[in-house]
Amino acid sequence: MKRTRHIPTGAISEEDPVTRRLVVISRYVENIRRLSRFAGRVGHAEIGVELMKIARDMESMSYDIAVSTTGTVILRRAAKLIGMVENLVERQAKRGILH
Repeated sequence: MKRTRHIPTGAISEEDPVTRRLVVISRYVENIRRLSRFAGRVGHAEIGVELMKIARDMESMSYDIAVSTTGTVILRRAAKLIGMVENLVERQAKRGILH
């Protein structure tokens, strides 16, 4: 018989900063992986490989990032990286369509 552990609903709150950061990290990891695949398709395989490494590292260190005092700095830099890569691959994709 499989037992499930009951976690009180008050124990996990979306108002908890660590929980919020973990959700943000999870979304960033998803976005970075998506960008990695897209970068590979538009001719930037080396960027795609490095982005996948970043996604794996962020995922494996997610709890440490969430509880760290420098976690917000790391997340801010990740957000900038995501924005920059999105712009890069979008421009590259548009060039591919136009040519």
